[in-house]
Amino acid sequence: MSALADAWRRIPLSRRKQLVLVLVSLLFLAAVVWSARTVLIPYAFGLILAYVLAPLIRFFERGFLWLSRRRYLGFLKRPARGLSIGLVYLLVLAVLVGFFSILVPVLIDQGKALWNTRDTIWEYIYQLGEDVVEQYRLLPEQVRVQVDENLNAFGEQVGRIIQQAVGGTAVVISYTFSLVLAILIIPFWTFYMLLDSHKLGQTFVRSIPISIREDVLKVVTLVDAVFASYLRGQLFLALIIGSVSTIFFGIAGVQFALILGVISGLFELIPNIGPILGAIPAILVALAQNPTLALVVAIYAVVIQQIENIFITPRVLGRSVQLHPVLVMVVLVIGSELGGLIGLFLAPVTTAVLRDLFRYVYFRLEEIPLSPTEALERVWRAEAFDIRV
Repeated sequence: MSALADAWRRIPLSRRKQLVLVLVSLLFLAAVVWSARTVLIPYAFGLILAYVLAPLIRFFERGFLWLSRRRYLGFLKRPARGLSIGLVYLLVLAVLVGFFSILVPVLIDQGKALWNTRDTIWEYIYQLGEDVVEQYRLLPEQVRVQVDENLNAFGEQVGRIIQQAVGGTAVVISYTFSLVLAILIIPFWTFYMLLDSHKLGQTFVRSIPISIREDVLKVVTLVDAVFASYLRGQLFLALIIGSVSTIFFGIAGVQFALILGVISGLFELIPNIGPILGAIPAILVALAQNPTLALVVAIYAVVIQQIENIFITPRVLGRSVQLHPVLVMVVLVIGSELGGLIGLFLAPVTTAVLRDLFRYVYFRLEEIPLSPTEALERVWRAEAFDIRV
């Protein structure tokens, strides 16, 4: 402790004042953000939107810059980025208009029909459950006790996840006026953030002390790469799985194919267990139609998940997460407790970021420290290492 005090006293007085000012400012900013965390959630969605749209905007920007090199089109160079953002916004608007004018009415009709048949589905499931219980009672008592304990534990955990997720979301919805105001300005906020992203990046770099600038930039690169890969990958997977499931359910003759496909796509946003949860409604609906059809849907769910895990996910998500399913299930519970549905979605990628940050800092603090570039490269290679204390 005395060594730290001596080191602090050796710092020039003016420099100490600057450090205190920076520390107080950061603490004040953190307190403000934490106090307003609920109404800032739409801005998080705006940031996610920027992450998702950035590659498409860069693609169109390169196109406008290429056109600007043609004769009489040099005027396109200066507004290239703004034109690219505007064009992408128009494309997104067109997709939303098409979605709400074509798909939403069908989804509403199928949702109403599915709700009206809930009694039939429940009655069939109840009868099936009765048959299963009758067979279950024929098992030895020791086996039944073990099965009961496992089912009770699983049911409690699932119930806890749902309760925490809904509870966390209800807190968010309570700030209605602030949320509506934030949602209205999000498209404009995202537009200006995308438009001036280069300037904002330069301002951020200049604000970092030179002594730690390289490390901070490497950490930002690491976090940006993991989050961007995860967010774009999960949304792409949800679109692919939702579309394929809708087509399959329609071909197989499962009722309410569109809404069941949308449910499968939405659950795909939850890593590992999402595809399993998304298949349950389709299996139940198919079961009420025909047990053989339910078996076909269950086989499809298993096959598509294996195809996804082996071929699609490694190419779409790369090394962005790479967490063991056991750990994912734990962090999903923690995420739902801390942040509701949003925490449920962001828990795996946040865990992956913290893991990679730990690895980076550990490599930088070795007896013979690696350079920032070498440490980042070792993190990307996901090299195993032994923790020495």
